[in-house]
Amino acid sequence: MTRDIKDILYFRQDISPFLVHLTRDDDEQFSPEEKLEKILDTYQLIPGGGLVSDVRYGRRTTDISQQDLKRYFGAICFTETPLNEVHCLLDISYRNINLSPYGLVFLKDRLIEKGVGPVLYINNVNADMDDVFTALSTLLESHPNEAKKILPMFSVFGQKIHPPGADGRPSGLVDFRWEREWRYPSAYGNLDFTAKDVFIGLCPHEKISYFDSLFNGIDFIDPCRNMKWYATKLIAARQRLDLKYSVV
Repeated sequence: MTRDIKDILYFRQDISPFLVHLTRDDDEQFSPEEKLEKILDTYQLIPGGGLVSDVRYGRRTTDISQQDLKRYFGAICFTETPLNEVHCLLDISYRNINLSPYGLVFLKDRLIEKGVGPVLYINNVNADMDDVFTALSTLLESHPNEAKKILPMFSVFGQKIHPPGADGRPSGLVDFRWEREWRYPSAYGNLDFTAKDVFIGLCPHEKISYFDSLFNGIDFIDPCRNMKWYATKLIAARQRLDLKYSVV
């Protein structure tokens, strides 16, 4: 007896039906909690000023405006990490980006419809992709409209890209495939959503009562606790959205 692939995917625990957006803990002006409050107040995710695409290392960028740098190399970021493993993204030493336990768990299918897609991880273990990234960077001049849609999606693993004109290749290896990252290019602007796009909210356990009372329709759980602790909330969220998927 053959099986329909959809029926299989409903219960694949290694493939999450969600995309998680976590606020960063790297801003002196706003705390991660305040960032989440703003997101839920506006029902919008706004692209930050950080650059995420490794294509920027394929060319000199001193002649590019900050606005264009953000347009071609920036994005709103998510992770496809299963809900019960989100805690593995937190409290990691020596990271340039510190993620907080505050965030939202979105339905993946809803965000795909809005233009969110998986990161394109390029293998540079053998340090043979410098020319590829230089070629990709030329799209800024030859195909600017297409470039802003695709360039934000590239990330390298293995050796770092050797930027043109640099004295040498940056030392150390890089590999963030384990983040299972998805992105929404900054050129698309703000990402609007509704409560129907959100499965559940995330925050520290001691803040759950506050967020539950503040934002009706979206329940909150602590990503650092065992998901069984929140079985009632997870079942209710699954029923609210009529999900067939296994949620943890």
